[in-house]
Amino acid sequence: MQPARSVSGAAGVASGHRLATQAGIEALRSGGSAVDAVLAAAFTQWVVNAPQSGPGGEMVALVAPGDDRTDSGVQAYGGWSRTPLGRAAPADRDGRAPAAAGDGDSGPWPPTSGPRNAVVPGSLRGAEAAWQAHGRLDWAELFTGARAAAAGHIVTARMADVYRRVESRGHVQALQRMLGADEAPQQGATIRMPDLAATLETVAQRGPDAFYRGELADRLVAAASREGAALTHDDLQAVEAAVEPARHFELEDIEGWLTPAPSQAAITAALLATAPPGADPASREYAEATAPLAQNELTEFCRQGPALASGTAVATALDRHGLSATVVHSLAGVQFGTGWVAGDTGVAFSNRVGTALSDRADLPACNPRPGAVLPHTLSAAHVRRRSGPGWMTLATPGGDRQVQWLAQAIQRFRRGADTAEIASGSRWFVCPTGDRFGVPAGIGQPWYAFAEPGIEWRDDARLSGYEVRASANVGGGLQVVTGSSTAGHGSRTEVELASDPRSGGAALAL
Repeated sequence: MQPARSVSGAAGVASGHRLATQAGIEALRSGGSAVDAVLAAAFTQWVVNAPQSGPGGEMVALVAPGDDRTDSGVQAYGGWSRTPLGRAAPADRDGRAPAAAGDGDSGPWPPTSGPRNAVVPGSLRGAEAAWQAHGRLDWAELFTGARAAAAGHIVTARMADVYRRVESRGHVQALQRMLGADEAPQQGATIRMPDLAATLETVAQRGPDAFYRGELADRLVAAASREGAALTHDDLQAVEAAVEPARHFELEDIEGWLTPAPSQAAITAALLATAPPGADPASREYAEATAPLAQNELTEFCRQGPALASGTAVATALDRHGLSATVVHSLAGVQFGTGWVAGDTGVAFSNRVGTALSDRADLPACNPRPGAVLPHTLSAAHVRRRSGPGWMTLATPGGDRQVQWLAQAIQRFRRGADTAEIASGSRWFVCPTGDRFGVPAGIGQPWYAFAEPGIEWRDDARLSGYEVRASANVGGGLQVVTGSSTAGHGSRTEVELASDPRSGGAALAL
């Protein structure tokens, strides 16, 4: 893995794909705000990172103002997914539920693929709320990069690998409907997404209501009825954004704001409170202090409300007025989520109904409830030093790993690491079952510690009771912007952005 390269300037964007970053930069050049920029980047990621994000999933935007406000100045705009009103049938006595039409999965309930595991998506409502509060550009302008990418873009090495995983899961129909291809595209291939392009054009011109109440809603519900999903007009019309202050925490040396419930981001604050301020996050000292807590907190989250695996994309931006914003958005499960693309809309749906829920009696909070907002892993943070200059806005993909990786990045910030090191520093995490995405299904199973090169205990057999599994790359795609002052953001000159090299993305500055 190559170290990240940071860039500096008065404003900028970092994301997991160069085309998305460029779309965000163009929004800033057109006079847009940081929120315009991250949404332009996110909408472009819906195309160039299509197996990992899209309008059929969920989104949160964390927005920090360019002044000294601390109590309510950092806001979260959540576009959360929900369980369909008609999708909560309990499993029968042998742990299975009757198969729905088009499901194609006969394994233990709930499976993670198939239309019947599709969520009611909230992404566009969350994006709309953030834009209404902070946007300066016309809504349609935010889709310029997405339109261009859908007309044709080149597959990167990283995305070629993601598409291979889509194919390995048997989601050939998803490839056919999105790309018109029966097999995964290779690196360097040019791909087009005409159906998704038409859908995004409709949303750009007519707004999110076209998706939730208009002609697109009619087409989505018709496809759901034909193909076995539980999605209805009532489901779509009930979707609203959740707009609320970010969750605030304070430590001796820093204060921070995190995405609020139903996110599991609060675990990040607990991990930071356990770690000594000066501890290296790659050290055994830090790992032994935080690993058991991570396990306990993730397990408790499943008992109180489900956690789940997610395939996510991230964009972060800062504008010339000092407003910083980051967006985390997801389809869950990485490979087109459910594997279901609704008819000819080009919209792939998240499978959180399958990954987040369980009929296990010992995890009652994970049992399906009609219309319930699905708790999730989408986590972002804004942190400031309590004495002296310095602030940071950041987020990372990674499912149940996100809270652990955010804590490790913030720990580097506490230690005075530069922006590039914060983005690319070596990482590790603990999880159950060894599949990296084992919560809630892995609760009660053995937990493991995965570690990249650069972790000092990586070649040891065990870490405080955990079997250690070395990995060349544990994954992720952290995007970060840092500044040298906590006040008067608009007057700062020392601002840096960096993009985690694990994502194959880019950071650009103005």
